[in-house]
Amino acid sequence: MIRSLVRSRFIFVLPGLVFLVLFVAVPVISVFIMGFFKWNLLSPPRFVGLENFKMLLKDKWFWNSVWVSIKLLLLAVPMQFFVSLGLALCLYEETTASKILRAFFYWPYMMPAVAGTTMWKWLLSYDIGLLNHILRTLGLPPVPWLIKPFPALFSIALLRTWGMTGLLMVMFITGLQNVPQDYIEAAMIDGANRWQRFWYVVFPAMSNTNLLVLMTAIAHTLRSFAGVYVLTTGGPGYATTIIPLYIYQTAFTQFRIGYSYAASVIYFLIAFAIAMITLKLRESRS
Repeated sequence: MIRSLVRSRFIFVLPGLVFLVLFVAVPVISVFIMGFFKWNLLSPPRFVGLENFKMLLKDKWFWNSVWVSIKLLLLAVPMQFFVSLGLALCLYEETTASKILRAFFYWPYMMPAVAGTTMWKWLLSYDIGLLNHILRTLGLPPVPWLIKPFPALFSIALLRTWGMTGLLMVMFITGLQNVPQDYIEAAMIDGANRWQRFWYVVFPAMSNTNLLVLMTAIAHTLRSFAGVYVLTTGGPGYATTIIPLYIYQTAFTQFRIGYSYAASVIYFLIAFAIAMITLKLRESRS
């Protein structure tokens, strides 16, 4: 039997499958199961059926976190998409300067989230922040970046854009370099200017790359936690309490473990629905 496994090469995939089952499949299944239990760490889990999910439907703070997450998506994803696309268009040619600048813009993605967010928290401080110091120097009023609801949410979108631009830029550069030059040359012969070549030839030819970048930006924005926790801790009030932060607060501040599992299930379903809608929109345009 062992010889047949070696000959089939299945044995070489086995460690990866074991890791996938233990650290992905089992946790995901346990989340779905524990959503039907009431557990507060002080007593054993107790099966309550759909009670947690019924409470979630009436929980205004959970739905507030859903709405905040949607607003963050609408702010952060377009910023990440177009900023990284613009940088890719400037740096896709293979030159020494472009390689150095690519590394420079990719560096924020490699920085630990807490360290990068701490730096941004100082930059955005109302009293001692560098950005408000520059505004005051220019004679402009300071901005309450982390004090009022919309500036705080916009600050998180800026933080996500800063952290993700490098990765998405590299994806776009790969897509740009794989566009057939014959298409571009044919457009030039037909008299298309630079903008027309990009919009009617290059951008449609990168449809798969565009979808990959869009899905990556959505996924990373939906799972934001460390940046939001360090930058605003969900404030002011609940203005920046996104779903992952709400789940964390429910589990580790209120110790409603079963309830947080149920919220995680709804969170998974929302993320899955957004992914399916994105893919369907892509298919409808292809």
